[in-house]
Amino acid sequence: MTLVRIVVAGWIAVAGALTGAGHASALPPAGLCTEGEFRWTAVNGAIGMQRTLLTFASTGVLRGCTGGPAGITGGTFVGTHVAWSDCMHPADGPITVKITWSNGQSSTLYGPWPVGLAQPADGPLDVIDGLGRGMRARIIAWYEMMTPEMVSGCMGSGVHTGVGRVSGTTFHTA
Repeated sequence: MTLVRIVVAGWIAVAGALTGAGHASALPPAGLCTEGEFRWTAVNGAIGMQRTLLTFASTGVLRGCTGGPAGITGGTFVGTHVAWSDCMHPADGPITVKITWSNGQSSTLYGPWPVGLAQPADGPLDVIDGLGRGMRARIIAWYEMMTPEMVSGCMGSGVHTGVGRVSGTTFHTA
């Protein structure tokens, strides 16, 4: 599979709503990343027909970011998702996502992240460290489901990797 282009709205909203020493302000979030790519990979097995506890790693790039602090034009992110998984319930468990912004600052998000066959995955994540700490992010993500690769993987040796897109991210005070 090839990487899918994603649109990330508001990733740097967290950055635009900060003042001083990294504490959230009462200012409304402002910021937008208009494109990027990501991929997830099961690092200790594969999604199969039997429910199994798996760890997923994700990597991605954000581009076209505007509205945040000076120097943020994009960023990269890595995520770790520990989840109970099977082909009918692809992933249900907590996720940690670390975004490294183009200006060198970073934000770490954490929270429950259920991914089901019905899309999108939609959940609040807390900003637990770095830029925007104390805020909450609502992320709406669409994972590619029922592709020929996924169906044949579920019927065979399992699904090891996949792609998706983020259609919206908003930040607000917790």
